[in-house]
Amino acid sequence: MPINTHHRSASLVMLVMLVMGCIVDETTVAETGAYIDDDPAISVDADPVPETDALGLHLRVDAGVNFARVRTASGVARSSFSNVEIDFDPGVDLEFGIGLPLGASSGWSIEVMTGITINAVDSISGQFASAANPMLAGTVTGGSGDLYQVPIVANLQYRFDLSETMTLGLLAGFGGQYSDLEVDDVRVLDPRFPGGVEVGGTSSSGWAFRYQFGLDLSWSLSSRTSLGLNVRYAGTTDLNGGSGSSADFDAKRFQNLAMGVTFSLAF
Repeated sequence: MPINTHHRSASLVMLVMLVMGCIVDETTVAETGAYIDDDPAISVDADPVPETDALGLHLRVDAGVNFARVRTASGVARSSFSNVEIDFDPGVDLEFGIGLPLGASSGWSIEVMTGITINAVDSISGQFASAANPMLAGTVTGGSGDLYQVPIVANLQYRFDLSETMTLGLLAGFGGQYSDLEVDDVRVLDPRFPGGVEVGGTSSSGWAFRYQFGLDLSWSLSSRTSLGLNVRYAGTTDLNGGSGSSADFDAKRFQNLAMGVTFSLAF
């Protein structure tokens, strides 16, 4: 039976293409070392891109309201104030901290913090007796001005998990604080003078030792950010500075209770 030349040629071409395909496959394996299988259950994964490790640092920002108190000392020789109390309006508290963990998963970290608190003077009270004019004596009233406090503190913090997304943080710290207090419009109530007699005020500024304690409750927003609520108490030793010769009493120890929101960013 005669062989069809057309069929023979077609078969030959298919055989050549099959051989060339095998050669190409073998060459690809030899050059790349990779083997591609038609089985969908077997896949070749690309090398994973290495992740950049975080530096371990965190930035913390606290913002809220501050309640301030101050203890005062007696006046200078030309006048005498006693039992002086200064009341402040609720003020603004803004703090910034940068910290470093002490170990990968210990929960402990150290932090350096600074910021500013501002409180306006609401009123002043106490007793007054003039050394120059014994007839001038009475109850102290009035008062206006502002209190500025700038701390620079080192904190030791400990955090532990309450749930997968919630943590509780505790801190204690100490350092220094610069304070500046201006009190004006201080008057003595005297029946002979309606509205009282203006007797001066104080301008006290300087550095003092500061200590503080606080806690916060935070929720994770992402792997590197969190948002929460915080409360912090801070106090100082006696102010190292005090008033000039024109002042009538000195501000000494300050106490603060701040509360608000806290935001943390790890990087």
